[in-house]
Amino acid sequence: MFDGLITGISALDRMLGARGDDTNFKSGRSGMRRAGKTTRGITMRKFALTLVAATMLVAGVAHACGSSIHTLQVNSPAGVNTLVTPCDAVVTAVRASGFYASQAPHGAWDAIWVSYPGHTFVPGDLISICGLFKEVCGLTTIDIPGAGLYGYVLKTGTAPIPAPNYVTAAAYLASPEQWESVMVTIVDGMMVPAGFSLGSGQWTVNVLGGSSLIFDDFWYNFAQVMEGQCYNNATGILHDSCGTYMFEPFANGITLVNCAVPAESMTLGTIKALFR
Repeated sequence: MFDGLITGISALDRMLGARGDDTNFKSGRSGMRRAGKTTRGITMRKFALTLVAATMLVAGVAHACGSSIHTLQVNSPAGVNTLVTPCDAVVTAVRASGFYASQAPHGAWDAIWVSYPGHTFVPGDLISICGLFKEVCGLTTIDIPGAGLYGYVLKTGTAPIPAPNYVTAAAYLASPEQWESVMVTIVDGMMVPAGFSLGSGQWTVNVLGGSSLIFDDFWYNFAQVMEGQCYNNATGILHDSCGTYMFEPFANGITLVNCAVPAESMTLGTIKALFR
């Protein structure tokens, strides 16, 4: 059904283009008149195409679902810069330049970044998408403006924001790509070390057990980060920035706790004395 929409609009595009060429370039007309009619022809052509596309969308013609986000992430049948049409996706987090969208069951490989500057979507919106499938510096992306006339995101309702996936730092570091654009909670305790700032709103955290992670300030206020802070856990989205995986905690996504106090040896008699 979606292929039929694309074919129909493309045919109309060619028809209007050919008619405009025939009308605007007949011999004997002045250059100024040709230029004026050409400009008007192009404007009317764009208007007609947009009207047809909008009518078909409202009528439900273009709502056919294509490959799932999971399929696009794991083993995409779509070539780069081809149209993809996942539907029934839930917006999980937003930025001015786009948003993250996730499909059930909302686990590994089930989310993707949608590039759409100036959008008005909010977390919890249920959407259907049509855009260009891209890899942008390692980040799997659906580009809406890049699809031109064919690009759209259609809100079809609302849905609960999915619960985050609980992931250990070890699992996250062992296979970060599967968690790209997915909402997760890192369950390990973490501490902000000396010299934590990496610049550009990024900082290092040390995980209890010896590994380290890079956090970034998409949403979290970097001014709140201080040396010696301890995190009980952190919830946000994993973002691939040209091969460097950064964790993007939500504005309220870090649970601060008092750093652990070393255990003291106590005799049974001492313990009993505390309750006398």
